Amino acid sequence: MTISVFSVVMSIVCSSMILFSAGYLVSHAKRVRWELILLILLLGFARLILPVEIRSAREIATRTIYPYVQQAASQETFLGMTVARMLMILWAAGMGFLLLRFLGKRLALRGIIRYAKPVEDDELIRTVAERAKKRLGFDKEVRIALTEEFSTAVSAGFSKPIILLPKEMLNYPEMELQGILTHELIHYLRGDMGKQWALNFVQCIFWWNPVVYYLKRCVVEMLELECDERACRDMDEEEKLAYLEAIQRVLTSDRRREFDLGLGYGKNHSAEFLKRRFHEVLEPVRRHSNRATYLLAAASIALFCFSYSFILQPKIEPTAVIEDGKGTLLDGSESEEQEDFLVKLPGGTYLYVSGMVSKGILKEEDIIKPPYLGLPIYDSTKGD
Repeated sequence: MTISVFSVVMSIVCSSMILFSAGYLVSHAKRVRWELILLILLLGFARLILPVEIRSAREIATRTIYPYVQQAASQETFLGMTVARMLMILWAAGMGFLLLRFLGKRLALRGIIRYAKPVEDDELIRTVAERAKKRLGFDKEVRIALTEEFSTAVSAGFSKPIILLPKEMLNYPEMELQGILTHELIHYLRGDMGKQWALNFVQCIFWWNPVVYYLKRCVVEMLELECDERACRDMDEEEKLAYLEAIQRVLTSDRRREFDLGLGYGKNHSAEFLKRRFHEVLEPVRRHSNRATYLLAAASIALFCFSYSFILQPKIEPTAVIEDGKGTLLDGSESEEQEDFLVKLPGGTYLYVSGMVSKGILKEEDIIKPPYLGLPIYDSTKGD
């Protein structure tokens, strides 16, 4: 097994398709089991971090976009760096910036928590919180504090549970407050904070991939739907209506800051998602059966393995200089058809071709080393 620029590109494409399928299942399927989603996510990340090329993989040559992208990537730009290297630097710079911003948000959140006002002396809040904890079997200590930073309740702590409430929620009816606190406590019971932080971290690394943003949105929405389902499982109709009334009250209040390091009771989701959320509270949906889950899991694993069975390669097109492997050598002589040869490109780089399929871009110092030493070299810069 080897790693090449082409196997890395295949890895990015295949992993994006896998992650997109996970997001699509989350968004459109009726309550997919988390075990299946976790399996698909693991397969997607495994495909991304294992960009290997298997020797038995079938090479599929492409004559259209791929060769032009390869040549463009090899062109020298600022300070003699190739386009490919500039893109790698841009990737690293964007990743560093977003990771620093992620850390800055974390520090800002700690500051909000530090200055939030505890409500241990509020009889109503304490009574409602204890009732919610008893219903859920939540036996850990949880802090509840008031803040003016948010207009919705936010589960903000990671190792030490804390729920931040906007001050106006003190005026909410008791039944609505119980639904809000129940919802936030369930986020802790399910470990949803860790899931969201993992998604934020992945987004910082692969910030250039729109599939990651789509996946994050779908998963966060699924977290809210499943939290609603668990919170309303033992509620009667009056309690469910109060639960939905609290969501509507939060959404119509004055919006303040949105914070993606905490999970809020009501956030600026799409109208379609809010409609689905209200509908599923009143009419809970059934999860996929075990049989459907096993079939989807088996299909996911099979497609993951199949993605290693082929690899796209740019096809070398005949030109006025090189025709079917025949062309003008650097010394001006004619050469017969060759399986392996080098093509001199503008900028002093060389394209290595094997079996009429391009294998990679080489520098001047590379072509004097095995296995490239002694290969015929065709001059594609002649006439420039």
